[in-house]
Amino acid sequence: MKRKMNLVKEPDSSINVWLGHPLYQWVDVAGLPDYSDRLRAQATSDAMGRLLIHGPGLSFRGVTYYPAGQYTEPGKAPLTALGPFWEVRIEQDVGDGHTAAFRVYLPAKWNGCFMGIAGGGTNNEIDWYTSGRFNVLSWPVALANGYACAASDNDSGTRLNCDWGFKADGTPEWHHIESWIGRALHETTVWGKAVTTLAYGEAPKKSYLQGTSGGGRQVLTEGVCYPADYDGLWADAPAIYQWDVVFASLWPVVVEENEHHIVPLEKYQAAYALARADQAIGERPFDEDDPDFKAYLNGLVGVATTAGPITQRDFEVMVKTWRGPFTRDGRRMGHSFGPAIRQWPLPFGNPLYGYFRRRPDGRLLVMPIAEQILRWLTADPKMDIHDLSYDDFEALWVRRQEHPEWDFGRSDLSAFAARGGKLIITQGTGDPVVPFVNTFAYVEDMAKHFESAEAMADACRLYRMPYAGHSILDWSGPAVSLADGMAALTDWAEKGEAPDTLPIQRYDFDHDMALITGTTNYKN
Repeated sequence: MKRKMNLVKEPDSSINVWLGHPLYQWVDVAGLPDYSDRLRAQATSDAMGRLLIHGPGLSFRGVTYYPAGQYTEPGKAPLTALGPFWEVRIEQDVGDGHTAAFRVYLPAKWNGCFMGIAGGGTNNEIDWYTSGRFNVLSWPVALANGYACAASDNDSGTRLNCDWGFKADGTPEWHHIESWIGRALHETTVWGKAVTTLAYGEAPKKSYLQGTSGGGRQVLTEGVCYPADYDGLWADAPAIYQWDVVFASLWPVVVEENEHHIVPLEKYQAAYALARADQAIGERPFDEDDPDFKAYLNGLVGVATTAGPITQRDFEVMVKTWRGPFTRDGRRMGHSFGPAIRQWPLPFGNPLYGYFRRRPDGRLLVMPIAEQILRWLTADPKMDIHDLSYDDFEALWVRRQEHPEWDFGRSDLSAFAARGGKLIITQGTGDPVVPFVNTFAYVEDMAKHFESAEAMADACRLYRMPYAGHSILDWSGPAVSLADGMAALTDWAEKGEAPDTLPIQRYDFDHDMALITGTTNYKN
């Protein structure tokens, strides 16, 4: 796939660059019917007000028509690549005095389907403004493909932050957090489809939801808890078993602080290069007792790096980090990432990817989400993971049982499957945010709710992407593009064509060309 474009790299216009690009376009919008006349007659303030007055906690705030290429928000560049659409604005009570911005978008050129918009991290909605290059489905991408769609921000922002879960006095906002867990997206879906049905005069023929990471967790939560909401689901690198993810991601900081030894990142990078070159261990979970891993580890001490050779003390701390979090008596607190997972940002510098970053004093930084979720647990908005002893960390792991709903471990998709739903799960083995072992374990748990592997494959399929990272196509391994994944999902849900394989590619966004292409088989 290659399409020469006048690429614009500034983040305020990146979404316009990619709207309509083959990586993000799977519907021929030009051939869709135009519903403009019907929308003018039926997507009116009077009609929407009469409908939404019946929604608990909902307040109708207006309808706006946007001609082609004329949508903007304060402080953001205009969306110049969209056709005409209507926006229905609604306020949504999500608890603890918070009001969410809930919107339904109705394109003039409609494909007859509805798309829910998931979030990322602990946010219910992703930031469309900076979503170019990411493998996530924002509302402009949905509109560009002819979907009516709905999004709600849960009044929690669109950035990777969950300070929103605290009141000003430091008390956790439990009702607000409960809304984030699943209620807000479900209500957005139900009323978003109701608005769509009223506006077009017919119900959507199919409904879809795609999400990555925290959005992938939302996708699976919808399938388990609200099986009637969607016909097709795609969860990419889903952050299920969230406690596992949290404790695994924070473990390197706890190790370095308690071992009083900082291992230069250059030494982790050298160990990573050797692990990736070793075909026996490159895509396997770390196991220091496995003969292949033993052979790899035996060669690390003394390896030369730009920060000096790997010392015995470096080696001990690195292995403890790779092993992952364990309690004093040997119980696992989370799956590790291992030496073959790239744990530092790429050279072009998006800090989302990789937990290993350094403060000026040399101490490790962490992705804020994991630490902030523990702050919810402790009801201490100022808790610093760098101050925790091994025993403190283990005590928090025990306390996690106070909030099992935050684990997102429910895996019974049988009701979703029984009504004809189709689920795609994609997971890269080079993911530095969600341990790939988590996703594979979740699918194993899911299988227990089906009569057979064949019955599960009729509704739910996992696709393993070798060395792929987290919600991005320009990582070290090829991944499934948004367009290819959604095309496969819609063919499955609408035509019954189950995808035995999915296309994968590694993409060079700066030169607008695929570097690696291939396919991946489903692995249930």
